Order: sequence, then structure tokens, then C-alpha cells
Amino acid sequence: MQKHIVFLESNLTGSGYEAMAAARAAGHHVTFLTRDVNLYTAPGHEKLDPAWLDNVVTCDTNDPDSVVATVKNLDRPADALLAVGEWHMICAAEAGRALGLPGPSPDGVRAARDKSRTRQLCAEAGVPVPRFVRVTTPQEAHRTGLPHPCVVKPLDDAGSNGVRLCATHEESAAHVRTILADTHNERGQRKIPAALVEEYIDGPEVSVEILVYDGTPTVVALTWKELSSPPYFFETGHHVPADLDPESAERCARVATDSLRAVGFDMGVAHVELRLATDGPRLIEINCRPAGDRITYLVALATGVNLCEELVRMHVEPWTPPAITTRSAAAIAFLPAGPGEVRAVRGADRARLVEGVTDVSLYVNAGDHSRPQLNNTARHAHAIAVGPTGRQAHARAREALAELRVETSLEPHSGKAVRP
Repeated sequence: MQKHIVFLESNLTGSGYEAMAAARAAGHHVTFLTRDVNLYTAPGHEKLDPAWLDNVVTCDTNDPDSVVATVKNLDRPADALLAVGEWHMICAAEAGRALGLPGPSPDGVRAARDKSRTRQLCAEAGVPVPRFVRVTTPQEAHRTGLPHPCVVKPLDDAGSNGVRLCATHEESAAHVRTILADTHNERGQRKIPAALVEEYIDGPEVSVEILVYDGTPTVVALTWKELSSPPYFFETGHHVPADLDPESAERCARVATDSLRAVGFDMGVAHVELRLATDGPRLIEINCRPAGDRITYLVALATGVNLCEELVRMHVEPWTPPAITTRSAAAIAFLPAGPGEVRAVRGADRARLVEGVTDVSLYVNAGDHSRPQLNNTARHAHAIAVGPTGRQAHARAREALAELRVETSLEPHSGKAVRP
């Protein structure tokens, strides 16, 4: 039976678009609420396809009351209100609750969005977390008692915005000052006026991709995350499944599911990030939405489970966990953006011929203006590949990117830049 599904904005890294496409493929009527639809057609990221949508409605998507009023005034009643991007998870949960629609507890979503609240609740529940201190002034960064280097980050940003490894008390204080001066995020929402100073866990990073329904989590996959070198933590690629022995994988899954119970996230898809310390996994953050960076697509290639399809399905019909199968490993690698006006893009045809490559997507064309990478969203392209193992798939994706060349007015930019 056709349902009416309303999407509240989207991220720019894949999963929001996948959810809209999944709703459309299932035969549902799809409405998109946004402040500015032009954001989704700008260069530098994947583009929104109007074919996924029946209706685009402009409203103040940062205001739950505005969203509620807009949904009530649509031509047909809504059966579900979904947000897939980080910025609008709280608003969607609050508006959905006010409309009497299925969705996660707003309290659980708020706890997940505030990294200091996440840390506090998880520590109280016995979930292993880095040592941390919430600070509201630069001076407090001198009195945390944490060893350096340490990580300083905003409480409620996303995409690795503002996350930095600081070597001294002075660096920590200076970065706290920078975070506090940045009062609004990229979607115009006021940020929590505080910062998190936390212990640096010097180990590999993985994420756990989880479906949650009626408070019960189902682990679908573990993702290995490739990161840039400190002091920043930009994500340069991912592969599924993560390269872990069964015992380590089970420990990661347990930490992730325990963390969701601790914060009270009870419905939807969760992307839980962990660092692997020498004594086991530590929780880094809970994202109460599907992973971006096309990780959802990698999971589908590797396990047969489409997380975005499941997210839509659990909001409009009785839901049971899907069957999880073992398929080829899958990986994605990104070409970080270089500065200047794009003069030429070459090599895409060669990149698509690399063994195992299933997708090469360019985010820019000649004439577009580009900026250097400041977070996870500033990129020129990606390549996706499959292989016998995650590492082999990732090597194929990087090989494909090495065929690309994006020339800008300031510097030529090659896919070889993504190599660690």
C-alpha cells in the first residue's frame, strides 16, 4: 500500500538520497521539506535527483513548530517523517512525536547529538569511553587534568568539523576558543556553547552499523575507517567488513549496542564510531542516523541489507530484522578537494576499468569553484570497488582514483592524494 513519506532535509554524503530513492522504489509518495533545495544541486558533493521526489516544500526546517504546521498543511496526511542527516535528527524526532508519527524518542536523539551527554550516560552505564571533560571557556582547557596530546571537538557538530588533536594546553585552549566563536553550524542552527576535551585513543577506528526497532538493536555490519593524519581526522575511505577477528568484532558490537541502550535511542538506524585501544574498543560517538559516505551502499554490497530500505520500512509497516548474508567485501575511497576553479577533469573512463570497480562519481565539473578540504564534505570524487577482502577492495578503489586528475586554477589534483 502506498504511504506518504516526508523527508526533512538530507545529508550530502549519500544515505539521505538512498533513503529517498528507496521510498520511491517501494512505491511511496515522497515529499521533501527543505529551506533551500539549491543546496542539493551545488558542486562539490553528490546531487539530489528530482526523480525521487513527488513534491518539494520550502519551510523553516530548523523549527519543529514550523515543520509540524507544514506537514499538517500538506495535500495528503503524512505516514512518516524521516530525517537522515545529522543536523535535523532532533527536529524530526520532536516534530514526529508532536504529529503522532512513528519514530525515535526525542530524548534519545538529543542525548546522542550532545557528545558530552553521550559520554556521561555511557560512562554511568559502564560503556568504555575516553576520559573527557566538558568545558565552556578556554581557561578550563588548562585544568582538565588530561594528558596531551588530547582531542578537542564541538559537542554537536558533524562531518569531523572542528575535531582536532592538540599537543599542548595552549593549543587546547586556543582551539576551544575557536569552537566557541563558531556559534552556528552549516545549516544555520545554534550550536551548544561548549566543547569536549577528551583522551586521545591512538588506535584504528571502526563503526558499527545497527538497525534499532522497539529498543532492540540488530548489528548488521562493522566498517573499517581510513583517516587522514592528525591533527585532523578527515575520512578518506571505508571498507566493509572491518578487518577484525571474531572476538574483537563481538566486543565492538557489544560496546555499540550497549551505548545505544545507555542513551535511549530506540528506533531507526545507528552509525556508532569506536576507537580500538590496546585494551579494547572505546566509544567515540553515536550517530542516530544511517552512515554517510555511501557506507550504507557498501553494507548492501557486503551483506545484502539495504539499511535505508529498512529505515523506510520500519516506519510504515510491522518490522522484523532482515537476513544478513556474506557477500564480497566492498570499499570506497575519496579524492579530497583542492582549491581554485576547476579547469579540467580527466581519467574517469580509465578509473571505471579498474578490476572490481562498481562506481566512479565526480562531484565537480570544469568551471566549478572548489575549496580545500576542511571537513568530510569537501571532495572532488569517489570510487567504489568490491573484492575478496576489505583491504583488497579498498586498494582497488584507490587504484581507480589514481587514474583521476582534477586540474584547478591553483594546483593540479590527482587521485593519488588519497593514498595514506
